[in-house]
Amino acid sequence: MLFCFILLTVSLVTCLHGSGASACGANCTDKPVFTPSKLVVKYGDSASARCSVCQHACQASRFGLEIPVGVTIRNETTISWTVDRLTEWDTTLICYYDDDTTRGQCCSILLVTVYYPPDNVSISLAGHTGPMFEDHQYTLQCEVQHVAPVGHLTVTFYRGQTPLAQLQSNNTQERTPVSETFTVNITASKEDDGGQYWCEAKLDLGPEGPQPPPVVKSQNSLRLHYAKYAHGLLHENCADKPVFTPSKLVVKYGDSASARCSVCQHACQTSRFGLEIPVGVRTRNETTKSISWTVDRLTEWGITPFCYYNDDATGDQCGSFLPVIVYQPPDKVSISFASHTGQMLEDHQYTLQCEVQGVAPVGHLNVTFYRGQTPLEPQLQSNNTKEKKPVSETFTLNITASKEHDGGQYWCEAKLDLGPEGPQPPPVEKSLTINATVFYKPHLKGSSHSHSIIVTEGSPLQLNCSAVGNPSPSYTWTVPGHSSSNSNILTIDSVTSADKGQFICLARNNMGNVTVVFNVEVQVDYTIYIILAVVIAAVVCIIVATVVYMNYYKHHRMGKYNPKDVFRFSKQHSLVPTA
Repeated sequence: MLFCFILLTVSLVTCLHGSGASACGANCTDKPVFTPSKLVVKYGDSASARCSVCQHACQASRFGLEIPVGVTIRNETTISWTVDRLTEWDTTLICYYDDDTTRGQCCSILLVTVYYPPDNVSISLAGHTGPMFEDHQYTLQCEVQHVAPVGHLTVTFYRGQTPLAQLQSNNTQERTPVSETFTVNITASKEDDGGQYWCEAKLDLGPEGPQPPPVVKSQNSLRLHYAKYAHGLLHENCADKPVFTPSKLVVKYGDSASARCSVCQHACQTSRFGLEIPVGVRTRNETTKSISWTVDRLTEWGITPFCYYNDDATGDQCGSFLPVIVYQPPDKVSISFASHTGQMLEDHQYTLQCEVQGVAPVGHLNVTFYRGQTPLEPQLQSNNTKEKKPVSETFTLNITASKEHDGGQYWCEAKLDLGPEGPQPPPVEKSLTINATVFYKPHLKGSSHSHSIIVTEGSPLQLNCSAVGNPSPSYTWTVPGHSSSNSNILTIDSVTSADKGQFICLARNNMGNVTVVFNVEVQVDYTIYIILAVVIAAVVCIIVATVVYMNYYKHHRMGKYNPKDVFRFSKQHSLVPTA
């Protein structure tokens, strides 16, 4: 796998440097040399290295150093690299030069190991709480959280100061921090009763790594207790069982706790009774045959007090367990898109992930995703019902992006529901919000893609092709006349018969396009023609009437008067008396 990674990296370099780099010879005699030859850096620390391009007088007119982060300084054929804070897990430096003689490329690769010591190491019994039984097999598990690279991790189990087993991770490819659980089987014996078990994680990075190697021990030790019985027989289903008050105990990690056990409810015949507890103090009351248990600060995750008595008549032992849930609300809740950053595409599926860190017990955790204030179905719950101590778990939900989601805010909520015995209301931790940017093709603001419009000649015309899209759409019009527009609205101040026809609007972005067709019919406005005809007709009528009148009066007038003289009557005539 490492060879494939190196080969891929070199291939990328050759692509970057063109044909001159196409023959990066792995067997060239004068290869670039890195100092140091191997680099081990703690995540977030500074780092530096130097490359001597060629050791002898090579003919190289072109050389360089490929780096993912940091800065380089060239000094003749030596290149120095420095980075103030290394936060890249996959860091590989490639030093190369183009050989002018062979026209090939010679290169060397410096692999950088970025490491991170474990955040936390803890030990527990897998799938078991309470006292253990002799000759039964149990599984110790050591969980190492957030360590890199896990392939260099060695875990050792101890009983007291005696090492029991040493294990190593098989995950040699992972470079980023992960959590891993190591297990070892043990068979309980009476000699182990009260013994303390713990584990140790050592990150051995070789001679180039930190010396001594980072070692983190489990924060807790596991003290194992075994159920005691007189004649080797434990009756858990006896009729007069010990009774705990309360019957179930829910305690926040680090808080105080107390309970009381009434050994038997009736007049049982017993001279031996007790309470098995890993921590705290117990107070016996011989008169009432009861035991009180108190602990000032409960810091044991897998704790199950065991109350018992030995029946004097039968010699059998009768006992009851007190279920104790030690809880811790989430340290942090965060939301992100899995394997995706940047814009989303319409109708594509994406995975939301909600990471809940440092919560116990995770089996009681409910996670809900939200968009805005709307919960997204379904509500998720962890399948890890056996884990008692704090763990980090990631919950995922698939969504299909749509235009309605553009600008939406996603967040998640983690609720630790511990039942009626737990805190009320249950502890709730919310994540911050992330904004979704969805790229989608244009959609018309109107519902119709085709319109028929009748407009009168001489009237204004406005065609609206508005669409919404992300990125914002551009507009192109195909029109019958010479008018055109590159906006969403096309305006013609005065329509003529030449504007009759099909107006086609294309709204588009890099996600797609949408077309709107406007069929425009231009009608002639006959009002002016009617008015003009009426005026002409009126004028014609007046002229005709005048001509008719003048001709008629000329043939029927009396005397020598001309009709036009009537208007000058007062000036041309005077009254003449007649006989």
